[in-house]
Amino acid sequence: MKAFLFLALSFAVPAAATAAECRVESGPQRVPLIELYTSEGCDSCPPADRWFARLPVGPGAAIPLSFHVDYWDSLGWKDRFARPEWSERQRARVRAGGGRTVYTPQVLLDGRDLKWHSGTALAESLARARSKPPGATLRLRLARRGDALEAEVEAGLAPGVTAPADLHVAITQGALATDVRAGENRGERLAHEHVVRTVEKVGAVGVKARTLAYGRSLAPGWRAEDLAVIAWVQDRESDEVLQAVRLALCPPG
Repeated sequence: MKAFLFLALSFAVPAAATAAECRVESGPQRVPLIELYTSEGCDSCPPADRWFARLPVGPGAAIPLSFHVDYWDSLGWKDRFARPEWSERQRARVRAGGGRTVYTPQVLLDGRDLKWHSGTALAESLARARSKPPGATLRLRLARRGDALEAEVEAGLAPGVTAPADLHVAITQGALATDVRAGENRGERLAHEHVVRTVEKVGAVGVKARTLAYGRSLAPGWRAEDLAVIAWVQDRESDEVLQAVRLALCPPG
């Protein structure tokens, strides 16, 4: 897999190139991240996976990110989507949110534990998260040329926000399924949406908006039609997500 980061470069696509381009920008309301920490080796996780797959996506909706953790991998079934980085992220996010317990399936909204099986709790938590003024502005533009993805993000902190912050970019994939042959879910076919394939910190964001760019060659098995790019600005000290946007990949031009 080849990844490359570059700052403040031209994003122009030559007229002769085969490319597709699409864009999105943040609105006047803060958009939170909703994170699921799950594993194919955990028999209590499939109901949460199914619930997560039904979450709405679109303007104003919380942006779903499904992180498959690796600490179940030694218990009978190795999850092909699991990475140790996601396990560490779960621990860090729980600590930053004031929590102490890490488990699966665990859902974090705005960095805090969410009782995902309670519709009332979800609605109340979403309302609280959205009531905060956005701490940053974002404009995301994507271009796809063959197996190459290029993203340009204009990001800046909102007036009055002075904490150090960074731009993060993730790629998620949906329409995934695994036939589990061992472990607690043996014999089950598990479907997954919003599976995080990669997260990278792209660069610092300040009061003055700046343009940052991100590029990646798509790895084998990453079906472009099932991918989305998520960009968010995060407070470097508190881990608070100040604003986020999501954009599905465009069809090839």
